Amino acid sequence: MRVLFTVYAAKTHFYNMVPIAWALRAAGHEVCVASQPQIVDAIGRAGLPAVGVGEEQSIEGRSAPASGDHVTSDMSWRDLNAGITETRPSVLTWDYVLGTFTIACSTHYEHATGGRAMLDDLVAFARDWKPDLVVWDAMTFAGPVAARACGAAHARMLFGIDYIGRMHADYTELRDQQAPERRDDPVHDWVTGRLARFGCDTDGDLTAEMMTGQWTIDPTPSWMQFQLGLPTTRVRYVPYNGPTAVPDWTHEKPGRPRVCVSLGMTAREVLGGDVFSVSDMLTALAGLDIELVATISAQQIGGATRLPDNVRVVDFVPLNDLLPTCSAIIHHGGFGTLGNALVHGVPQIIAPGRYWDEVGFGRHLEARGAGLLLDHEELSGDALKTKVDGDSLTGTITRVLDDPTFLENAGRIQQEVLATPSPREIVTELEELTAAHRK
Repeated sequence: MRVLFTVYAAKTHFYNMVPIAWALRAAGHEVCVASQPQIVDAIGRAGLPAVGVGEEQSIEGRSAPASGDHVTSDMSWRDLNAGITETRPSVLTWDYVLGTFTIACSTHYEHATGGRAMLDDLVAFARDWKPDLVVWDAMTFAGPVAARACGAAHARMLFGIDYIGRMHADYTELRDQQAPERRDDPVHDWVTGRLARFGCDTDGDLTAEMMTGQWTIDPTPSWMQFQLGLPTTRVRYVPYNGPTAVPDWTHEKPGRPRVCVSLGMTAREVLGGDVFSVSDMLTALAGLDIELVATISAQQIGGATRLPDNVRVVDFVPLNDLLPTCSAIIHHGGFGTLGNALVHGVPQIIAPGRYWDEVGFGRHLEARGAGLLLDHEELSGDALKTKVDGDSLTGTITRVLDDPTFLENAGRIQQEVLATPSPREIVTELEELTAAHRK
């Protein structure tokens, strides 16, 4: 069969798809990946056929700060996602949920994750190439439209906690409780408008299918996920860190505990910078008897001219190769970094970026005793100095390194992850589901 993967221009979201794309290709299926021009080269370097669709587009409409300073102002991406990731029942009223989806559909999903140009090009390509299955990143809503337009089956690929599916369930339940005159439905209007643009049948309520797929492919551990009753194919998270040479030193056992600091690619490449001062964090850790490996750029360090002797700074090193020698990792809570750490059974300290599910991941890890969550606000701006002076940051790391239960619990989670079906093992299920759903 032919399988079309589609993702907006975010390399980390594409990297999440690579192992499944290769599993399907290795099983003899034709595979290609469609995305915006910014990541076409990254797709090709992964050894997959790439199709450029749409235009180059920055999520924030701006590049990262040239100075390397951390971001201090609120960002629209973070603000929009904060609405979707809200979980407090007291806040989730009809007005709140309605307003959140109205903004998300009219601005965030409509423009920031591909826009009309990507939608038009993707539909045109899908109608020409005629895939049997479209696998779409959970933020790339051009995917299900293209599938409907060409008659393909389609599956949503999650990249972490399913906040969209959870809030859409709340949205549907609350909408149906309203008096008829209050049942505004911007999600339905948005979905049918996109389908009608290409002459697709809009009879019946397609909003659930277009928001959550005919089924979902989920690499997130089930104990982290909402239980929404959606048709789901569970798959093991398999690290793909991109093509790179692996430095020899990564396989050397250090004479003292090795701790990795990784703040991911998305903040520095897409979202305008980190949410706290990286140089301040590194300075705060200088007094510990550890080898600190910081996978960060010179831009992220900012004005720091001299780093502590126990800090090794590398612009990039594949976590899949580095983490087996690490005693802990400090990171922003991105799904790719989290997944690499889970696979290798490494205790985690999350200083959350607050873009999507970073805080949720931290809370779940704490509940399982495999990591700790740092207070994001206390790692921002002037508050970081107070945090450092109070020794709370170093105390957190010392606690994780000295208490063996963190490593033991991380090892238990590792075994659970490795027991989940691999991408190769779900190929037959994907074939059967495609046959059942395509037109």
